[in-house]
Amino acid sequence: MSRQAMFYLVGILIVFVAILAPFMTLAAWLTKSATSVFLLLAAVFSVPVFFLLWYSLSKSNNLTVRWIWMQTLGLGTVLMCLFIPALLLTAFLNTHTVALLLLVAWPALAVVSVLHATNIKVRHLNLPATQLTNPVRLVQISDVHIGSRSSRFLEKVVTQVNEQQPNLVLITGDLLDASAVGTHDLKALANITCPIYMCIGNHERYVDLDKALDSITTHGVTVLRDEALTAQQLQIIGIDDRDKPDIVPSLLNKIGIDHSRYSILLYHRPDGWQAALDHNVNLTLAGHTHAGQMFPFGFLVKRQYPNMAGLFTKLEKHLYVSVGTGTWGPIFRLGTHNEMTVIDLNKP
Repeated sequence: MSRQAMFYLVGILIVFVAILAPFMTLAAWLTKSATSVFLLLAAVFSVPVFFLLWYSLSKSNNLTVRWIWMQTLGLGTVLMCLFIPALLLTAFLNTHTVALLLLVAWPALAVVSVLHATNIKVRHLNLPATQLTNPVRLVQISDVHIGSRSSRFLEKVVTQVNEQQPNLVLITGDLLDASAVGTHDLKALANITCPIYMCIGNHERYVDLDKALDSITTHGVTVLRDEALTAQQLQIIGIDDRDKPDIVPSLLNKIGIDHSRYSILLYHRPDGWQAALDHNVNLTLAGHTHAGQMFPFGFLVKRQYPNMAGLFTKLEKHLYVSVGTGTWGPIFRLGTHNEMTVIDLNKP
């Protein structure tokens, strides 16, 4: 096992301990049992069972079973966030009273988290583009995660996209995340009223990729796989997601950057930006990070991806990292929000 894989495994196990321990402690407080080291040990020893169950169900083609399990995981994360304040309160109140307060705060915060994961904010950017003779409006969507999310959610996304009246829609990967997602589940894409271009994300790679691409392209989406095309005074480049961005420089060399046009790189992860800068790509669009999706995971994601979310500018070139239009796994967002990005390119 590689060092990176070991790091991720240890991190996941710690997360499961952090989620299970509050459940067990809350149960002890409600029943007025004494909390002890036994509870933490029980959480630790339960972790392998829950981890294996989570892993198997996250790969399940039964979307209903997968959905139920993922929402349970989300509820556990919300409780985990409340647990430290609850522990502080035990210095002033008895544990049973604190547990009752938790039973009020927990569902309330869960509802807020679901609302954040259901509504889609529109972020507007205005960027100069000297190569253009006419303004161009782009809409970026990313990490919609159909599979974790329903086809009804995709319909909502498409309605909001059309309201922005874009010239082009750009999808930066993870449109779906389950092999059970088929052509019918993505039919709303056909209602988008302008050309659509997409690069694949890691979750397209994790499922039956050929089936996923068939389901996506059936509805008029052009998937760019280590290639480029020209559209509306733009050069749009799409590079497949890789676990590491090492190959991106050589691919950009092979593709070639047309400096007479405004160049846009679609690459799922933000760590492809350095290669884009080295090749004078005007705008790089990415996603993947979800900004951590739920507090406090953003702190961990930030360590892996310093350019975790938002707009970054260097040498008059830009990177925009979407926090995601949808959510992976739990339909919860805590400390983050769903977004689609409207990018207006104008000649300065």
